[in-house]
Amino acid sequence: MEKSIIFQSNIMNGPMSNQSKFYPEGMTREEIWDDVYKRRMELGGEYGFDGRKIMVPLQNGKYQSGKYIVLNDEDVVYQDRDLWEVDLECDIMVIKKGLNGVMMAYPCADCPVIIMKDRKSGTLAFAHCNAAAIDNMLPISLADSLLSVSGARDSDIMVYVGPSAGAETYYYDKYPSWAINDKIWKYCIKEKDGLYYIDLRKAILMELELRRIETSNIEISNVDTITSLGYYSNHAAYHGDTRKNGRMLVGCGNVLEKDFVKSFGSKIR
Repeated sequence: MEKSIIFQSNIMNGPMSNQSKFYPEGMTREEIWDDVYKRRMELGGEYGFDGRKIMVPLQNGKYQSGKYIVLNDEDVVYQDRDLWEVDLECDIMVIKKGLNGVMMAYPCADCPVIIMKDRKSGTLAFAHCNAAAIDNMLPISLADSLLSVSGARDSDIMVYVGPSAGAETYYYDKYPSWAINDKIWKYCIKEKDGLYYIDLRKAILMELELRRIETSNIEISNVDTITSLGYYSNHAAYHGDTRKNGRMLVGCGNVLEKDFVKSFGSKIR
């Protein structure tokens, strides 16, 4: 018997990224990789999986037109190696029932991940949805990937939206250049006192409604990464709060029931 889990690190777990800008000056690349390896192993121990079995999609800040990869179909996940080192260029990763212990994740700060599950087949789909990806309707592409892989009906799709910047605290000092899709942003970007406030959660909900996913099947984390002390925030760090300079790791996967420890997201189990 397998169970789906959602895991989230926080500031107490340390930065979950190999980028040197999140570490003290003078640390070598090897020291940083060793440090992140240790943190991954500790995080995996908290949730009941091997910290070496975390796969992160290679985005490089680019949207890949909703490209998805089914990890069950990739021989690499069965190899005895650290999956953190594997580069898979895609926006969406999918795990079908039967692949246990392999996790899909992304290092986040303000922009959420979205996790979907077809409750009939047990198929999981995962994507990191920054503002540009939301502009390109990635939440809808995520649901389409489930439809393509498992034949999921809209009514069978369960959704978890991870921690993200809040609508009251996430702003730009000019209208953002990535906001091209007026059908979404005219309702989700509000100008106030010369600042443009972005409501990522509302934008995601609007797109899920367009895909006819039932609101009762959607769970959204209430964590505002900008104001919550336990979470990293790129926005807060940019505006001077250096304590929040880092990345947290948010992800999901399946584990055998005997290995289950804990999970976020009550709708996806």
